[in-house]
Amino acid sequence: MAEHPPFGRYEENPSWLAVKTLHDTIIMTTPARGQPPKGATPDSIHITTLNIPCVYSAVLESVPGMHAQPPVLPDKYTPPTSRPPPEDGFSLIVHVGVGLSGGLRAERLAHKTGYTLLDHEGQSPPLVIGKDSSHGFGPPRYGDEFADELLTVVDVDNLVKELTSGSKPLMLAASNDPGRYLCDFIYYCSLSESQRACHGTPVLFVHCPPIGQQLSTEEVAEGLKRIVSHVCSQF
Repeated sequence: MAEHPPFGRYEENPSWLAVKTLHDTIIMTTPARGQPPKGATPDSIHITTLNIPCVYSAVLESVPGMHAQPPVLPDKYTPPTSRPPPEDGFSLIVHVGVGLSGGLRAERLAHKTGYTLLDHEGQSPPLVIGKDSSHGFGPPRYGDEFADELLTVVDVDNLVKELTSGSKPLMLAASNDPGRYLCDFIYYCSLSESQRACHGTPVLFVHCPPIGQQLSTEEVAEGLKRIVSHVCSQF
Protein backbone atom coordinates (compact mmCIF):
# COMPACT_ATOMS: atom_id res chain seq x y z
CA MET A 1 0.00 0.00 0.00
CA ALA A 2 1.15 3.52 -0.70
CA GLU A 3 -0.35 6.89 0.07
CA HIS A 4 0.42 10.56 0.37
CA PRO A 5 1.48 12.39 3.56
CA PRO A 6 0.45 15.79 4.96
CA PHE A 7 -1.16 18.43 2.84
CA GLY A 8 -3.65 21.25 3.23
CA ARG A 9 -5.05 21.52 6.73
CA TYR A 10 -3.89 18.07 7.84
CA GLU A 11 -0.73 17.73 9.91
CA GLU A 12 -0.73 14.01 9.11
CA ASN A 13 -2.70 12.60 6.22
CA PRO A 14 -5.75 10.71 7.56
CA SER A 15 -5.15 7.91 5.05
CA TRP A 16 -1.63 7.30 6.38
CA LEU A 17 -2.93 7.11 9.94
CA ALA A 18 -4.94 4.07 8.88
CA VAL A 19 -2.47 2.58 6.41
CA LYS A 20 0.54 2.62 8.73
CA THR A 21 -1.27 0.38 11.25
CA LEU A 22 -1.31 -2.35 8.60
CA HIS A 23 2.43 -2.31 7.92
CA ASP A 24 4.21 -5.66 8.25
CA THR A 25 0.98 -7.45 9.17
CA ILE A 26 -0.42 -10.69 7.77
CA ILE A 27 -4.06 -11.20 6.83
CA MET A 28 -5.81 -14.05 5.07
CA THR A 29 -7.79 -14.21 1.86
CA THR A 30 -11.45 -14.83 2.58
CA PRO A 31 -14.62 -14.61 0.52
CA ALA A 32 -16.69 -11.51 1.25
CA ARG A 33 -19.75 -13.63 1.94
CA GLY A 34 -20.45 -17.25 2.64
CA GLN A 35 -17.98 -20.11 2.77
CA PRO A 36 -14.91 -20.67 0.55
CA PRO A 37 -15.25 -23.23 -2.26
CA LYS A 38 -14.88 -26.85 -1.22
CA GLY A 39 -11.22 -27.78 -0.92
CA ALA A 40 -10.03 -24.16 -1.05
CA THR A 41 -7.58 -22.96 1.59
CA PRO A 42 -6.97 -19.31 2.52
CA ASP A 43 -3.72 -17.69 1.43
CA SER A 44 -1.69 -15.43 3.68
CA ILE A 45 -1.09 -11.83 2.60
CA HIS A 46 1.91 -9.93 3.94
CA ILE A 47 1.25 -6.18 3.82
CA THR A 48 4.02 -3.66 3.21
CA THR A 49 3.20 0.06 3.32
CA LEU A 50 4.92 3.14 1.91
CA ASN A 51 4.37 6.78 2.79
CA ILE A 52 4.84 8.51 -0.57
CA PRO A 53 5.00 12.33 -0.34
CA CYS A 54 2.26 14.37 -1.95
CA VAL A 55 4.79 15.48 -4.57
CA TYR A 56 4.73 14.76 -8.31
CA SER A 57 8.45 14.02 -8.55
CA ALA A 58 8.30 11.58 -5.62
CA VAL A 59 5.54 9.63 -7.38
CA LEU A 60 7.52 9.39 -10.61
CA GLU A 61 10.64 8.30 -8.73
CA SER A 62 8.92 5.70 -6.54
CA VAL A 63 6.12 4.01 -8.45
CA PRO A 64 8.11 2.26 -11.23
CA GLY A 65 10.14 0.40 -8.62
CA MET A 66 6.99 -0.93 -6.98
CA HIS A 67 6.23 -2.82 -10.20
CA ALA A 68 9.75 -4.23 -10.70
CA GLN A 69 10.71 -7.88 -10.18
CA PRO A 70 11.74 -7.87 -7.38
CA PRO A 71 10.18 -4.56 -6.29
CA VAL A 72 12.59 -1.76 -5.47
CA LEU A 73 11.21 0.35 -2.62
CA PRO A 74 12.66 3.71 -1.51
CA ASP A 75 14.09 3.35 2.01
CA LYS A 76 13.11 6.91 2.94
CA TYR A 77 9.41 6.16 2.38
CA THR A 78 9.26 2.55 3.59
CA PRO A 79 9.14 1.63 7.30
CA PRO A 80 11.34 -1.31 8.38
CA THR A 81 9.79 -4.65 7.49
CA SER A 82 10.34 -8.22 8.64
CA ARG A 83 10.74 -9.59 5.12
CA PRO A 84 11.92 -8.33 1.72
CA PRO A 85 9.48 -7.83 -1.17
CA PRO A 86 8.65 -11.01 -3.12
CA GLU A 87 11.09 -11.80 -5.92
CA ASP A 88 8.32 -12.15 -8.50
CA GLY A 89 6.61 -8.88 -7.53
CA PHE A 90 3.65 -7.87 -5.42
CA SER A 91 0.31 -9.63 -5.82
CA LEU A 92 -1.63 -6.39 -5.44
CA ILE A 93 -0.83 -2.69 -5.10
CA VAL A 94 -3.39 -0.48 -3.35
CA HIS A 95 -2.91 3.27 -3.24
CA VAL A 96 -4.80 5.10 -0.51
CA GLY A 97 -5.50 8.82 -0.12
CA VAL A 98 -7.84 11.14 1.73
CA GLY A 99 -11.01 12.20 -0.06
CA LEU A 100 -14.46 13.51 0.77
CA SER A 101 -16.48 12.80 3.88
CA GLY A 102 -18.52 9.62 3.93
CA GLY A 103 -17.31 6.09 3.37
CA LEU A 104 -14.51 4.53 1.36
CA ARG A 105 -14.46 4.99 -2.42
CA ALA A 106 -12.86 2.52 -4.82
CA GLU A 107 -11.73 4.29 -7.99
CA ARG A 108 -12.24 2.61 -11.35
CA LEU A 109 -9.94 4.76 -13.51
CA ALA A 110 -7.21 7.40 -13.69
CA HIS A 111 -6.38 10.22 -16.09
CA LYS A 112 -3.29 10.90 -18.18
CA THR A 113 -3.49 14.70 -18.38
CA GLY A 114 -5.49 17.64 -17.05
CA TYR A 115 -3.48 18.24 -13.87
CA THR A 116 -3.22 21.89 -12.80
CA LEU A 117 -2.69 22.08 -9.03
CA LEU A 118 0.65 22.58 -7.33
CA ASP A 119 1.90 19.76 -5.12
CA HIS A 120 2.85 19.89 -1.43
CA GLU A 121 6.21 21.46 -2.32
CA GLY A 122 4.65 24.07 -4.58
CA GLN A 123 5.81 22.35 -7.78
CA SER A 124 3.72 22.11 -10.94
CA PRO A 125 2.77 18.78 -12.50
CA PRO A 126 5.00 17.70 -15.41
CA LEU A 127 4.45 19.61 -18.64
CA VAL A 128 3.77 17.47 -21.69
CA ILE A 129 5.10 19.23 -24.80
CA GLY A 130 3.14 18.72 -27.98
CA LYS A 131 0.57 20.29 -30.26
CA ASP A 132 -1.74 20.62 -27.27
CA SER A 133 0.64 21.19 -24.37
CA SER A 134 -0.85 19.96 -21.10
CA HIS A 135 0.23 18.78 -17.67
CA GLY A 136 0.40 15.11 -16.80
CA PHE A 137 2.06 12.12 -18.46
CA GLY A 138 3.82 11.97 -21.80
CA PRO A 139 6.91 10.77 -23.69
CA PRO A 140 9.36 9.27 -23.36
CA ARG A 141 8.11 6.93 -20.61
CA TYR A 142 4.36 7.47 -20.92
CA GLY A 143 3.77 7.94 -24.62
CA ASP A 144 0.91 7.15 -26.98
CA GLU A 145 0.88 3.48 -25.98
CA PHE A 146 -0.97 4.57 -22.83
CA ALA A 147 -4.57 5.76 -23.19
CA ASP A 148 -5.97 9.04 -21.87
CA GLU A 149 -7.84 7.02 -19.24
CA LEU A 150 -6.64 3.75 -17.74
CA LEU A 151 -8.99 1.32 -16.02
CA THR A 152 -8.06 -0.99 -13.18
CA VAL A 153 -8.37 -4.73 -13.83
CA VAL A 154 -9.97 -5.06 -10.39
CA ASP A 155 -13.71 -5.63 -10.70
CA VAL A 156 -14.71 -2.60 -8.65
CA ASP A 157 -18.45 -3.11 -9.10
CA ASN A 158 -18.26 -6.67 -7.80
CA LEU A 159 -16.00 -5.55 -4.96
CA VAL A 160 -18.56 -2.98 -3.85
CA LYS A 161 -21.46 -5.41 -4.28
CA GLU A 162 -19.79 -8.09 -2.18
CA LEU A 163 -18.48 -5.90 0.63
CA THR A 164 -21.62 -3.82 1.06
CA SER A 165 -23.77 -6.94 1.51
CA GLY A 166 -24.11 -9.41 4.34
CA SER A 167 -24.18 -9.01 8.09
CA LYS A 168 -21.27 -6.55 8.24
CA PRO A 169 -21.71 -4.19 5.28
CA LEU A 170 -18.77 -1.92 4.55
CA MET A 171 -19.27 1.76 3.74
CA LEU A 172 -17.83 1.48 0.23
CA ALA A 173 -18.83 2.98 -3.10
CA ALA A 174 -17.43 2.96 -6.64
CA SER A 175 -16.14 6.16 -8.23
CA ASN A 176 -14.89 7.42 -11.60
CA ASP A 177 -13.43 10.65 -10.23
CA PRO A 178 -10.04 10.30 -8.50
CA GLY A 179 -9.65 14.08 -8.58
CA ARG A 180 -6.97 15.22 -11.08
CA TYR A 181 -4.50 15.72 -8.22
CA LEU A 182 -1.89 13.49 -6.56
CA CYS A 183 -4.37 10.65 -5.98
CA ASP A 184 -5.28 10.54 -9.67
CA PHE A 185 -1.63 11.11 -10.62
CA ILE A 186 -0.19 8.20 -8.63
CA TYR A 187 -3.03 5.95 -9.79
CA TYR A 188 -2.37 6.64 -13.47
CA CYS A 189 1.37 6.22 -12.96
CA SER A 190 0.86 2.86 -11.23
CA LEU A 191 -1.68 1.61 -13.78
CA SER A 192 0.77 2.52 -16.55
CA GLU A 193 3.62 0.64 -14.89
CA SER A 194 1.35 -2.36 -14.36
CA GLN A 195 0.48 -2.32 -18.06
CA ARG A 196 4.16 -2.00 -18.99
CA ALA A 197 5.26 -4.92 -16.79
CA CYS A 198 4.82 -8.39 -18.19
CA HIS A 199 3.34 -9.73 -14.93
CA GLY A 200 0.87 -6.85 -14.59
CA THR A 201 0.34 -6.47 -10.84
CA PRO A 202 -3.31 -5.46 -10.23
CA VAL A 203 -3.66 -1.88 -8.98
CA LEU A 204 -6.46 -0.19 -7.06
CA PHE A 205 -6.94 3.26 -5.54
CA VAL A 206 -9.11 3.76 -2.45
CA HIS A 207 -10.17 7.13 -1.08
CA CYS A 208 -10.88 7.35 2.65
CA PRO A 209 -12.76 10.16 4.45
CA PRO A 210 -11.14 12.70 6.78
CA ILE A 211 -10.80 11.55 10.39
CA GLY A 212 -14.10 11.05 12.15
CA GLN A 213 -16.27 11.95 9.17
CA GLN A 214 -18.42 8.81 9.33
CA LEU A 215 -15.45 6.44 9.66
CA SER A 216 -12.79 6.30 12.36
CA THR A 217 -9.13 5.54 11.61
CA GLU A 218 -9.69 2.02 12.94
CA GLU A 219 -12.72 1.51 10.70
CA VAL A 220 -10.77 2.72 7.67
CA ALA A 221 -7.96 0.27 8.45
CA GLU A 222 -10.42 -2.58 8.88
CA GLY A 223 -12.13 -1.65 5.61
CA LEU A 224 -8.80 -1.67 3.76
CA LYS A 225 -8.01 -5.12 5.13
CA ARG A 226 -11.33 -6.42 3.87
CA ILE A 227 -10.75 -4.86 0.45
CA VAL A 228 -7.25 -6.35 0.14
CA SER A 229 -8.43 -9.76 1.34
CA HIS A 230 -11.31 -9.86 -1.13
CA VAL A 231 -9.33 -8.61 -4.15
CA CYS A 232 -6.46 -11.02 -3.49
CA SER A 233 -8.92 -13.90 -3.25
CA GLN A 234 -10.11 -13.06 -6.78
CA PHE A 235 -6.69 -13.22 -8.45
